[in-house]
Amino acid sequence: MSHPAPNKSPRAVPADFPLALLRDIAAIGEDPAAILARLRLPFTVDDLGEGRVRLISDEHFMAIYRTCVTLLSNHANRERNLPPMSKDEVDMLCYCVINCETLEAVIQRAVRFCAMLGGRAAELSLEIQDQDAIFHMDTLRLPRSTSGLLADLTGLSFYHRLFSWLIGETLTIAGYAVTYEHRGNTETLLRLFHHPILYQQRGNHFRFPARYLAKPVVRSYQRLLELLRLFPFDLMRDPSGEFRFAETIEHLINTQLARGEPVPTVAQLASAFNISSATFRRRLADESVSLRDIKEGCRHRLATELLAPGSRLKIAEVANRLGFGDARAFRRAFVQWAGRSPDAYRAELAQAKPRTGSAGALAASTSDAPRQRSNHMPSPVIPATSRGSSSKRYP
Repeated sequence: MSHPAPNKSPRAVPADFPLALLRDIAAIGEDPAAILARLRLPFTVDDLGEGRVRLISDEHFMAIYRTCVTLLSNHANRERNLPPMSKDEVDMLCYCVINCETLEAVIQRAVRFCAMLGGRAAELSLEIQDQDAIFHMDTLRLPRSTSGLLADLTGLSFYHRLFSWLIGETLTIAGYAVTYEHRGNTETLLRLFHHPILYQQRGNHFRFPARYLAKPVVRSYQRLLELLRLFPFDLMRDPSGEFRFAETIEHLINTQLARGEPVPTVAQLASAFNISSATFRRRLADESVSLRDIKEGCRHRLATELLAPGSRLKIAEVANRLGFGDARAFRRAFVQWAGRSPDAYRAELAQAKPRTGSAGALAASTSDAPRQRSNHMPSPVIPATSRGSSSKRYP
């Protein structure tokens, strides 16, 4: 049986993409040549415009896009005296939603998070119409503003791609609805944002089947750290495509174990994805992994946490938390995992001396804080809120 090749990021981007962005920033008084020079890219505006460079790497395009959209967003904010949303605030939004159980919980938490920012973020809301869910992102930018159009499209794309990544599949949408007038560049915008743009709508939004709201979040905190190294400026990539079924199962089992709940059976896991048990096993086999391997890996990791110094759990209690019938079964399994008994493992940890004092421990704990991207990267463009509006949609 043949299977589709995994989704791969394009290695090159046509020159007309960066050219369109550079022309837009030139229209607001910025100097495209100076920007390319500041980014230390190996080509000039003339190289792009005159066809000497027809393709650029996706890394170079991301650098141009990040810079241009940040400038355009700042310009659009100045047009209406709106405050920007900072890089740290965008990062924290992502960190706040990663532990939600379902997509609906993600959206509701994002709504509340942005509402706390006092005008520095868009006003978000979720509306249900029959079988459809509508995600609204209301702003106060000028309807004739090219800068505002690109900034708001980037914001809608940010949420659509984030939501899709969190549930491990792309949300089906017809396009991005925006309040702006048509400004041309239809083909470029379609290729850049991958969906049609619906102009002169009553608000910025996208619509998707409401059944997606019950989809579980299948990504982990560690995967989020990896995503944020490039996201959301990697428009030419599909973050939801970088997805392994086994990773989803691992996340669900870890969640169950952390709550002290039994490990789901094959039938229960298959039911969660609306597939048969046979299809469930086949999808894992396609990734050369078994459910038993995933379960054992999850149990092993949690066992090492529960046996750590400071834990007062008895071996029998650890066995119960991991779903073993008794302590003897747990001991046998742990010897297979670690090559020694849980009692010996715990004793070794207790005898090990810490390598740092309190100051070192403080530094180590601080380094665990969610600060992964370099400081020079500007924030994803999440538009400023439409303050004072009264939404009948719910948070």
